[in-house]
Amino acid sequence: MQRPGPETPARRLLALETSSEACSIALQWDGVVYSRHEQAQLQHAELLLPWVRELLEEGGATLAELDAIAFGRGPGSFTSLRIGIGAVQGLAWGAGLPVIPLSSLAAVAQQVDSEPGQPILVAMDARMSEVFHGWFSRDADGNLQADSAEAVSGTEQVIATFHTSDSAPVILAGSAYGRFAELDALAQQAESVHEGLLPSATALLELAPAWLQQHQPLPPAMAQAVYLRDNVADKPGGPTTFRA
Repeated sequence: MQRPGPETPARRLLALETSSEACSIALQWDGVVYSRHEQAQLQHAELLLPWVRELLEEGGATLAELDAIAFGRGPGSFTSLRIGIGAVQGLAWGAGLPVIPLSSLAAVAQQVDSEPGQPILVAMDARMSEVFHGWFSRDADGNLQADSAEAVSGTEQVIATFHTSDSAPVILAGSAYGRFAELDALAQQAESVHEGLLPSATALLELAPAWLQQHQPLPPAMAQAVYLRDNVADKPGGPTTFRA
């Protein structure tokens, strides 16, 4: 089978997103999208594989006929990311498929309607009184792009990046808004706020084509998570960053 890439775009993709309390999967099969998405904290392991089977049956598809498996690589919950990526590796190895790693923060920004160049500040609750955050915007073609390194820090770093941004109007999106009182002042200054927005597998399907324009899909062994925290047991310190 010819694998997807810049010259052979993927038309048949499975996507799994487990970085948050939402368990989310989607299947793109010859132009039709089938999906499951549910806020089901601590139930990712029970839901993922049964949902995969259900979607393949709905689409009349088999794993072996897919072009690749896309997945949310984080940042996010250590436990749920491990569960999701373990499932991705098992499915990809078993069917001989490559994988497509995509930012879970980008999967939040992708769900927001915005004009080209308009800044989107995604902030997700990272627990331990910290926030995962990153800046995004759309290019002239409408494709989402990262405008900063992804980071985990206290809310003061999110507030500082907001006030040092020379672009306006800013859109805020993610689960941190509405959960951290310190961020309420930002909501009053932003154009719009999408509180509680979580990464979704359908957003990963939308992000995959642009990623494939610049990368070749990876072998299953390279399906790895981005946690940002080196040790989830460490106490919070200074901001930790990741550049895609």
